[in-house]
Amino acid sequence: MAKRSGRPLDACPLCAAKEAVVVQDQTLALAGLGTAELSFGYCSSCGHIYQVRRASDDLLLRHYESFSNYTCFDPEAARRAAPTNLTKRLLTLAEARAPKGLAYEVGCATGYHLVHFRRAGWDVGGCDPSLKAVAQAKEIFAIDIDCGTDAAMLPRRSNLSIVLFSHVLEHMIDPVAALRHAHRALSDEGVVLLEVPCATAPHLVPPGWFAFEHLHYFSETSLNRMLRSVGFEPVEFRISYKAELYPVIAVAAVKSRMSIAPSSDELAVLQTRTFLNELVARDDTLWRHTADRVDRLDGPVYVWGAGVHTAQLFDRTDLIRDAKVKAIVDRDSQKWGLTQADRAIISPEDLFARHDDEPIVISSFAAEAQIAKSLSEAGIAARNIVRLYG
Repeated sequence: MAKRSGRPLDACPLCAAKEAVVVQDQTLALAGLGTAELSFGYCSSCGHIYQVRRASDDLLLRHYESFSNYTCFDPEAARRAAPTNLTKRLLTLAEARAPKGLAYEVGCATGYHLVHFRRAGWDVGGCDPSLKAVAQAKEIFAIDIDCGTDAAMLPRRSNLSIVLFSHVLEHMIDPVAALRHAHRALSDEGVVLLEVPCATAPHLVPPGWFAFEHLHYFSETSLNRMLRSVGFEPVEFRISYKAELYPVIAVAAVKSRMSIAPSSDELAVLQTRTFLNELVARDDTLWRHTADRVDRLDGPVYVWGAGVHTAQLFDRTDLIRDAKVKAIVDRDSQKWGLTQADRAIISPEDLFARHDDEPIVISSFAAEAQIAKSLSEAGIAARNIVRLYG
């Protein structure tokens, strides 16, 4: 695939090689942020998969500060909630590998993992760049969270028992630096725990796996290489193939006395290329099926969901180009009054007030069934609830 003019490809964040290969381009109209042109690919030296041409640092920071802050819509339900399967996986790994002490989570959002770590016997803390998430952690769970990034907050910490990265490293511009910060902040017996999407089993991956927010796509090989490069020794890898929407990998690692610099790896490159060939072919097929459903829509519609998936939907189909979209609906008040692809983002209440028998297209792979149920309960006729995936 040809490179886009004027924008060089980024060097590999793991081995620093400047030998990236592009496998997919995206042009995304993001809610409240404008348009981002991205390219996804891999390092032809070590095989790491990453965004080889990503959005600017400023755009990414604004996204996390303003929108992607995992706002809790029902504090009372959050207080009563049992640990999620993800939390249980992390807790199980911690209880098997980590000493009791202070567990510190990077990118902890509202603290929904930390509250269960506290109940299991750890002191807890964390950091997040979102003021809203920090406020909700205090309000909902009485957890004091540092407002900021790992680079700003981890250097202030020492003698930690756990540094936790739960689906965070894939979002980071420099995950290697984040692990270095964690290494310095941990006690000698401390453990770094992480879970990330796993680049394996492409037949289990949903459409849109290459996402604006995910700058990295790790395999067991690349995680092992990255951890060892900063002085960690992995002691356990756990791949869960059907735990989430896609395979995930959890890792526990302890401090090592040595670090191993990353190097070229022909076998890893071959494995990556094989994985990506199947993944991209499957992704194209899934989006063609979605585009066919979009093409069957007749007349104006509303779109439910002003997120990254909607940006992908507009990029991969003619839904927005055919001027069918009247407005985009989202329950996050932070987005109301803004635009996405030049369409107004409105509240559900605004939709129900103005709705006049137009179809509502659900733009969510993960929550499609739940949203359809909510719309039905709100009085929307079944004929006007458009599911693209179910």
